[in-house]
Amino acid sequence: MAGPRRNTARRADGGLASIDLLGVSALVALGVVLRFVTTSPLWLDEALSVNIASLPLGEIGDALRQDGHPPLYYWLLHGWMSVFGEGDLAVRALSGIAGLLALPLAWEAGRRRAGTIGGLCVLGLTAITPWAVRYATEARMYALVLTLVFAGWLLADDLLARRDRLRWVALAVVTGGAVLSHYWVLHLGIAAVGALAVRWWRGDAEARAGALRVASALAVGSLAFVPWLPVFLEQLSSTGTPWASAGRPTGALVDLLGGLGGGAKFPEAELFGFALLVLVAAGVTVVARGRWELHVDLRTVPGVRSEVVVAIAAMSVGLVAGQLGDAVFAPRYAAAFLPMLLIAAGVGLARMPAPTVRRAVALAMVALAAVGLGANAIEPRTMGEEIADAIAAEAGPEDVVAICPDQLGPATLRSLPEGIEAVGLPAFDRPDRIDWRDYAERNQAADPAYAVAEILERAEGGSVWLVINTHYRTYEGYCEGVQAGLQAARPTSGIAVADRGAEVFEGATLVRFLPG
Repeated sequence: MAGPRRNTARRADGGLASIDLLGVSALVALGVVLRFVTTSPLWLDEALSVNIASLPLGEIGDALRQDGHPPLYYWLLHGWMSVFGEGDLAVRALSGIAGLLALPLAWEAGRRRAGTIGGLCVLGLTAITPWAVRYATEARMYALVLTLVFAGWLLADDLLARRDRLRWVALAVVTGGAVLSHYWVLHLGIAAVGALAVRWWRGDAEARAGALRVASALAVGSLAFVPWLPVFLEQLSSTGTPWASAGRPTGALVDLLGGLGGGAKFPEAELFGFALLVLVAAGVTVVARGRWELHVDLRTVPGVRSEVVVAIAAMSVGLVAGQLGDAVFAPRYAAAFLPMLLIAAGVGLARMPAPTVRRAVALAMVALAAVGLGANAIEPRTMGEEIADAIAAEAGPEDVVAICPDQLGPATLRSLPEGIEAVGLPAFDRPDRIDWRDYAERNQAADPAYAVAEILERAEGGSVWLVINTHYRTYEGYCEGVQAGLQAARPTSGIAVADRGAEVFEGATLVRFLPG
């Protein structure tokens, strides 16, 4: 009589078993759900997106002259909101869908570089990386950029190998969409063209032909940016990132590590980011020589060299440009090169010498990701809704809401009833949008005494509600001066809502000043 049969699900291509399929399926299911789950109201950037996208389609381009971004995402969001509305879940769902589309692309990218196991590893990492989940739950363009870059990588990979007119057209279209979605894609384009130039210089006739096919598709697709170029140049000269200044490259790397894991305030987030980069390094240096043996080749091994080089080059170009233009690096900008890092990290995970080791590493990554994933689902990004509710509960028809800085305005106004007068300081406009043009110069020239006099005149018979945060760059001393002037002129009922500090990304304090 035959003995018990062994598990035949294990495959010869690296030890794939049913447990791997079940594990990745669970991670993908979790990632899909979490791409539509967050309890926070919209914060500044998201509220700005909605307010700009809600304009008539022909006015969006002009509005972006003072905002500093290209138009494609706003056009798409405009159409999306016309169908699904402007609720928090509705406007974020566009990014959620874009985030979902990245998953099958991640699978295919990993499969091409490391077989079935590689596909599962890249898919699993993309599904649970807190960065990817965070920006799938944010009404911004970053999930869209991530997906477009994944798609562009796959199309370029095809064109490097063979001539295909349909794929050439598709790559041109994807390139056009990407450059009209975020300016960091331009840095990626520079890095990619550099890599193609090296391939052309060092390759044979076939390699040169492939490089030319990809380069020509990128060039033609980039022509979509030409009509937008005048607006870009205007933005470049007058907007920038006044909310922060360019730091050292090492600081940008630390920020990236924290951002990959879901937020630098969590040690686990930085550990996740560090572990992901270790897997990237493994993808280009590690070869399994046996079931329990790894060989490290510091000269690097074939597979994902180009992907890692392009990712590093893209970030380097962006950091250099930031230094020249005093523009800060934010982890969300990694959308332009993160797909290459995820592909390399997935290949590094697939190259672990035994299934047991690979599963242990994967479980460790999931454990580190859990903190950032949980925080994204439950932590508030802004106090705007809480402050607006407190004002709406007691405000009278003659009351005035003064918001200092105006950057707190878009999130607050989203929940503030229309009949309540609100002004953003120092411009005294209704702060549903922010004019970033010459922002620092305008704020530093503002006079708090003028603001106090104007506020008191407008609220002669009512209360003044001051929404304030004194830690914003370019406002040094201004908001404090406004608060001190109001305190000298009016009695106060005290703090109506207290800033919760580091607990909330976009915190603020609400103070009520009663009629004299």
